[in-house]
Amino acid sequence: MQLVLEEGEGYTIEFKESLSNIDKEIVAFANSSGGRIFLGVGDDNEVKGIRITNELKSQIQDRANNCQPPVTVLLEEFGNIRIITVMEGVDKPCKCSAGFYARVGPNSQKLDGIVSSSSLSQRGRSGSMSL
Repeated sequence: MQLVLEEGEGYTIEFKESLSNIDKEIVAFANSSGGRIFLGVGDDNEVKGIRITNELKSQIQDRANNCQPPVTVLLEEFGNIRIITVMEGVDKPCKCSAGFYARVGPNSQKLDGIVSSSSLSQRGRSGSMSL
């Protein structure tokens, strides 16, 4: 875990202090190569912690299931951090209520215009995309 904190956010790692906008991060990873969200870690790479409950687990699963199409996530605990592993989407593009998102480097960016599965598959780790 210390190595992840030292490395910080990247193409496959996102830190979140709360569930706010978690659905955007979930679809961004699903539309890219998959990744892990560390819930309870701030953007400053500091562990803030989160109260881990069954309700929290249900809320995460509900948000993943409400994506179109539903996104597969795996949940783990590490102390007071919830690790959400988002699997790469099989039936891309995936969207949440706020729209389509994909990872561009260490960020999740909203995709405007026409989004196709071929344009998402052309997205590289550098964040370049050809539409």
